[in-house]
Amino acid sequence: MSIQSEAATRFQRDAIKRVDAVTGRVLRLWQRVSVDDLDAGWATVEADMVSAVSTVAVQNAASSGRMVASVGRADGVAAADVIVPNAFTGIDGSGRASAGLLFGAVTTTKERIGAGMGARQAFLVGASYLAAMSKTMVADLSRSAALTASTGRNYTRYVRVVSPGACERCAILAGSTRFSKPFERHPACKCTSVPVSDGSIPDGLFDSPAAYFRSLSESEQDRIFTKSGAEAIRLGADPVQVVGARRGASGMAYSRAYPARPGQVRSMQRVQIGSKPDGSPILGYTTIEGTSRRGVYGRESFGRTRLMPETILQMTDDIETRRLLLRDAGYLESPVNKSSNDWIVKRLQQQQLDRVAADTFYRSLGIDLY
Repeated sequence: MSIQSEAATRFQRDAIKRVDAVTGRVLRLWQRVSVDDLDAGWATVEADMVSAVSTVAVQNAASSGRMVASVGRADGVAAADVIVPNAFTGIDGSGRASAGLLFGAVTTTKERIGAGMGARQAFLVGASYLAAMSKTMVADLSRSAALTASTGRNYTRYVRVVSPGACERCAILAGSTRFSKPFERHPACKCTSVPVSDGSIPDGLFDSPAAYFRSLSESEQDRIFTKSGAEAIRLGADPVQVVGARRGASGMAYSRAYPARPGQVRSMQRVQIGSKPDGSPILGYTTIEGTSRRGVYGRESFGRTRLMPETILQMTDDIETRRLLLRDAGYLESPVNKSSNDWIVKRLQQQQLDRVAADTFYRSLGIDLY
């Protein structure tokens, strides 16, 4: 592992510990608030909450400055402007006041009670909101501080440091990009960034989702990407397409950072995709992701149902058929040599062959994707 990656992982580890500690502190303060008089109770703990979050934000900002300095020395980058840690306090990553955001725990609790939820359950929902907001706020400020410190040393690129046990949405963002592109993250995301010199990825970090996927054990691949999703990737599917498809999957409520609302579904739901000879329905997972006219699938298949990898892999154990169906659904690229001048024509021809073979296979099972 390089000096740069060691500094980056150490910074991330320490930042996560501080975030977890301050979240525990905030939740203990929340327990002092009476659900019978939320406003009065909040007034007694607000100052301590804001102070706790601000203290950790400053600590993480200072730590990011030290991390970037270590990376800069390893890269041979001369010292330049120095970060001001106290500038990263009292706000979130978008510049909104932290006190107002934390107060959202009170309004969230009131909204749930007003909607008919029991007071105790609503109070727990408020606690969940408070935990997610505290983690998100501090983590965003840490990333902003690291970006600022990196800019102070004239870095223009960064590589994502995927946190241990990261979700699939973070996993597919592994790699390097420019600071001009916002750092993509979900609420309570633990991933961080480290500046890199143009064209170089330090040993120990990952330059692509595929590289990160290969670094995981098979059990971890299955846990993060689901067994079917991981198997599709092991067969050669693009991790970005596999994970992206879940975002538009039928019945899916994607974000798990906040409590589900009444009637909200947390898992994919099967829908009818065909009929058996006896008239009983054939059910499968489908997605609308990438099916618009501009989508990776919709460009060639607008109006055609797109199946999820989970459903495709359940249809057959034959490896070549699985690859064919995954190519047809846009999860695998056609096996065409792009070094030839007519590779685009050959790719279209391969896609047409895949479509005919896939439709023949689906029809044999009673499945109609049109």
